[in-house]
Amino acid sequence: MAGGNRIKAVIFDIGGVVVRSPFIAISAYEREQGLPANYINVALSKLGDSGAFQRYERGELSYSEFIDVWTAELNDTEANNRAYRAYLRRRDLDVHMVLPAKTQINGAVLFGRMMQMTRQPNAVVVDLIRELRRSGYRVAALTNNFKDDPTGEMRDTLFDDLFDHFVESSVAGLRKPDPRFYLHACNLLEVRPTEAVFLDDIGKNLRAADRLGMTAVQVEIGKESEAVDTVRRILCACGQAPAKL
Repeated sequence: MAGGNRIKAVIFDIGGVVVRSPFIAISAYEREQGLPANYINVALSKLGDSGAFQRYERGELSYSEFIDVWTAELNDTEANNRAYRAYLRRRDLDVHMVLPAKTQINGAVLFGRMMQMTRQPNAVVVDLIRELRRSGYRVAALTNNFKDDPTGEMRDTLFDDLFDHFVESSVAGLRKPDPRFYLHACNLLEVRPTEAVFLDDIGKNLRAADRLGMTAVQVEIGKESEAVDTVRRILCACGQAPAKL
């Protein structure tokens, strides 16, 4: 635990933590299209913060603008193959893998499936949040999301009474892993980063939190209960076990 500080707050990512991961839908779509594993994820992230998905999360594009630009990025096969070969080299995988000569990825369909997946709550995580609230912890969501999404609002009745603060990239104009976004959440909760536990499913987001002094807990697909147990152990270690429902 960072610095042995007393924990006052727990901060949760939404997609892949409080609700099911959109990466499940991406993986299924890749299999349907005969694409290698993580091909779409690499295409999504290859432009860094200037990519359509990242700009949409910061509220810089409307839904229709996003879909048009993102679909073009997803189907830029030459650039995506180049990025995927670099991905293979970084992981010492088979760089001779046969990659697609052309793709026809439907950005609107893919995005709709991703958002549908995130409508399904992870019950064990929701139960933990309620336990934490009952025990007096300050609890926030810190999510990269979208303000203009006709497939359905991420912030619906599931979240109405779950968090003290629901901190959204599309509202703040910042997104993880920008450290300013984490500090914004801590300021709202009136805690130091070293007084917070942070849960996320993405490594770079967790590393950014760790660099700020937060206690980072990774949530892996299918292993949500293990992450919940880790949070309880962290709190028990400093005599702060949450009261069970």
